[in-house]
Amino acid sequence: MKSAGRLALFVLPLAAAIAFAPAAWLATAVAAASDGRVRLADADGVWWRGSAWLALAPTPETALTLPGRFRWQLAPLSGGIAFDDAPWITRPFAVVWRGHADLTPGALRLPAEVLAAFGPPLTALRPRGILEIAWQDAAHGFIDWRDAATTLSALPRVGDYRLELAQHRLRLTTLKGPLLLDGESPDGRRFTGTARSEPEAATQLANLLTLLGPSRDGITLLRY
Repeated sequence: MKSAGRLALFVLPLAAAIAFAPAAWLATAVAAASDGRVRLADADGVWWRGSAWLALAPTPETALTLPGRFRWQLAPLSGGIAFDDAPWITRPFAVVWRGHADLTPGALRLPAEVLAAFGPPLTALRPRGILEIAWQDAAHGFIDWRDAATTLSALPRVGDYRLELAQHRLRLTTLKGPLLLDGESPDGRRFTGTARSEPEAATQLANLLTLLGPSRDGITLLRY
């Protein structure tokens, strides 16, 4: 009995400390896991229910903070964590565990500047425009880049594009615009494709196409 009592004196305070661990601990863990690319700024609350500003940092010197705080909360019924209450979350969603990490259906609307957080060549592009992101689960969804623009082109917009995910397969297509992009990644790892310009926009897009990759017969090869 004495041993059980001593164990309880140790376990109960430990359980309480874990249950009421501050949201700042979660912010530290997220930053470490993402090498500082994703940050929960000014995190408030506890790890299982809190709020923060979401900041994306492509480099240690730069960070893009999304407008409005978002909120997360442990969702016992779904066995996951629900996210909502932010202007850029257009359909609230949850991260759930189904033998593996998964997503419930959701949608986001983000400034295209967040693409820079994924590194080269997107960092150098200084992307502009709007990203409309929607998914059914972690393996099926799409990203639409609307009014895509870059400081590397004199054109106000270079096009609209869709990146679609089906299982592990990624497919990039051009919806409209003078910069024509096409490509795929069969396994979600290595991406191959092509980029070219409409004839009337060749001069304005020349520098951008040079950055994207080597050229062959007037077509830029995309290999990432």
